[in-house]
Amino acid sequence: MTYVLLIYRATELGKKPPAMDERATLRGHRKLQSEAAARGDLHTVARLEESRDAHTVKKSGEAHEIVDGPYVETKEWLVGFYLIDCKSQKEALERAKLICADDEHVVEVRKATWTWKG
Repeated sequence: MTYVLLIYRATELGKKPPAMDERATLRGHRKLQSEAAARGDLHTVARLEESRDAHTVKKSGEAHEIVDGPYVETKEWLVGFYLIDCKSQKEALERAKLICADDEHVVEVRKATWTWKG
Protein backbone atom coordinates (compact mmCIF):
# COMPACT_ATOMS: atom_id res chain seq x y z
CA MET A 1 0.00 0.00 0.00
CA THR A 2 1.20 3.50 -0.73
CA TYR A 3 0.96 6.19 1.93
CA VAL A 4 1.62 9.90 1.89
CA LEU A 5 3.28 11.44 4.95
CA LEU A 6 2.34 15.13 5.01
CA ILE A 7 4.70 17.14 7.19
CA TYR A 8 3.39 20.28 8.90
CA ARG A 9 5.27 22.78 11.04
CA ALA A 10 3.75 25.15 13.59
CA THR A 11 6.72 27.55 13.74
CA GLU A 12 6.15 31.14 12.62
CA LEU A 13 6.92 31.73 8.96
CA GLY A 14 10.53 32.74 8.49
CA LYS A 15 11.56 31.54 11.95
CA LYS A 16 14.20 28.82 11.83
CA PRO A 17 14.44 26.13 14.51
CA PRO A 18 17.62 26.11 16.62
CA ALA A 19 20.56 24.44 14.82
CA MET A 20 20.56 21.47 17.22
CA ASP A 21 16.86 20.79 16.62
CA GLU A 22 17.29 20.97 12.84
CA ARG A 23 20.16 18.45 12.95
CA ALA A 24 18.05 16.06 15.06
CA THR A 25 15.13 16.46 12.66
CA LEU A 26 17.31 15.76 9.62
CA ARG A 27 18.72 12.58 11.24
CA GLY A 28 15.22 11.10 11.26
CA HIS A 29 14.66 12.10 7.64
CA ARG A 30 17.98 10.60 6.53
CA LYS A 31 17.19 7.35 8.35
CA LEU A 32 13.73 7.06 6.79
CA GLN A 33 15.10 7.93 3.32
CA SER A 34 17.98 5.44 3.42
CA GLU A 35 15.90 2.55 4.84
CA ALA A 36 12.98 3.11 2.45
CA ALA A 37 15.26 3.55 -0.57
CA ALA A 38 17.14 0.35 0.28
CA ARG A 39 13.81 -1.54 0.38
CA GLY A 40 12.58 0.10 -2.84
CA ASP A 41 9.64 1.68 -0.98
CA LEU A 42 10.39 5.35 -1.58
CA HIS A 43 8.51 7.03 -4.44
CA THR A 44 9.31 10.69 -3.82
CA VAL A 45 10.20 13.26 -1.16
CA ALA A 46 9.74 17.01 -1.43
CA ARG A 47 10.61 19.91 0.84
CA LEU A 48 8.36 22.87 0.14
CA GLU A 49 9.09 26.58 0.32
CA GLU A 50 7.32 28.66 2.95
CA SER A 51 3.63 29.22 2.32
CA ARG A 52 4.06 32.99 2.00
CA ASP A 53 5.53 32.26 -1.44
CA ALA A 54 2.57 30.05 -2.43
CA HIS A 55 -0.28 30.85 -4.78
CA THR A 56 -3.66 29.19 -4.90
CA VAL A 57 -5.68 28.61 -8.06
CA LYS A 58 -9.43 28.29 -7.66
CA LYS A 59 -12.30 28.29 -10.11
CA SER A 60 -14.96 30.97 -9.85
CA GLY A 61 -17.72 30.40 -12.40
CA GLU A 62 -16.07 30.14 -15.81
CA ALA A 63 -12.86 31.89 -14.78
CA HIS A 64 -9.93 30.90 -12.62
CA GLU A 65 -8.73 33.14 -9.83
CA ILE A 66 -5.15 33.17 -8.56
CA VAL A 67 -4.61 34.40 -5.02
CA ASP A 68 -1.44 34.84 -3.00
CA GLY A 69 -0.67 32.35 -0.28
CA PRO A 70 -2.46 29.23 0.82
CA TYR A 71 -6.23 29.22 0.51
CA VAL A 72 -6.85 27.92 4.02
CA GLU A 73 -5.85 29.92 7.09
CA THR A 74 -4.00 27.69 9.53
CA LYS A 75 -1.36 27.86 12.25
CA GLU A 76 0.47 24.90 10.77
CA TRP A 77 1.89 25.03 7.27
CA LEU A 78 2.80 22.20 4.93
CA VAL A 79 6.59 21.95 4.64
CA GLY A 80 7.01 18.69 2.73
CA PHE A 81 5.85 15.19 2.04
CA TYR A 82 6.88 11.60 1.39
CA LEU A 83 5.15 9.19 -0.97
CA ILE A 84 6.18 5.79 0.31
CA ASP A 85 5.13 2.12 0.18
CA CYS A 86 4.38 0.50 3.53
CA LYS A 87 3.11 -2.98 4.36
CA SER A 88 0.51 -1.58 6.73
CA GLN A 89 -0.81 1.57 8.36
CA LYS A 90 1.16 0.60 11.47
CA GLU A 91 4.40 0.67 9.46
CA ALA A 92 3.45 4.04 7.94
CA LEU A 93 2.85 5.44 11.43
CA GLU A 94 6.20 4.10 12.67
CA ARG A 95 7.97 5.73 9.73
CA ALA A 96 6.16 9.01 10.44
CA LYS A 97 7.58 8.95 13.97
CA LEU A 98 11.09 9.11 12.49
CA ILE A 99 10.40 12.50 10.92
CA CYS A 100 8.28 13.97 13.73
CA ALA A 101 11.26 15.01 15.80
CA ASP A 102 10.00 17.95 17.87
CA ASP A 103 6.90 19.66 19.24
CA GLU A 104 6.70 21.98 16.24
CA HIS A 105 6.11 19.14 13.74
CA VAL A 106 2.93 17.27 12.89
CA VAL A 107 2.92 14.41 10.36
CA GLU A 108 -0.38 13.40 8.80
CA VAL A 109 -0.48 9.84 7.43
CA ARG A 110 -2.92 9.01 4.64
CA LYS A 111 -3.32 6.06 2.32
CA ALA A 112 -2.87 7.08 -1.33
CA THR A 113 -5.57 5.62 -3.54
CA TRP A 114 -3.40 5.69 -6.67
CA THR A 115 -0.03 6.91 -7.88
CA TRP A 116 1.32 7.59 -11.33
CA LYS A 117 4.85 6.97 -12.52
CA GLY A 118 5.70 8.77 -15.74
